[in-house]
Amino acid sequence: MGKWILGYNRFLGKSSVFIAQLWGILDGLLLLQEQWHDRVLILSDNLEVVKVIYDRNSTRSSIFLVKRIQHNLSQEKRWFVRHIPRKNNQATNILTKMAFANKVELYLFEASPLEIQEILEEDVTRGALSPGSTL
Repeated sequence: MGKWILGYNRFLGKSSVFIAQLWGILDGLLLLQEQWHDRVLILSDNLEVVKVIYDRNSTRSSIFLVKRIQHNLSQEKRWFVRHIPRKNNQATNILTKMAFANKVELYLFEASPLEIQEILEEDVTRGALSPGSTL
């Protein structure tokens, strides 16, 4: 909804985009659960990732990361996973690039980095981060 809660990035080294995005979703979900948030909105620019999280019968649903995400989401009161085009979520792209620059395993941003604040505001103004329904 455009309000900064917590940002993070993780350096994974060599990995497929699919697995890297699953790690990103799992990390974010675990961080939110540690802070006792009871509603989760996951925005992903990877439609395959969104589909596999919803579809428990997919062949990829047997991947440990997918099972763990599905299990953690089942513990939430309300959750929503939505596909969002990459161009509509530039703040996420910047956090990802920062992970490659820092090469720190997991880095938390409790305040929005300056380079993200303006882009986050643009994403909100365009309506790019609106879930389409209230959680």
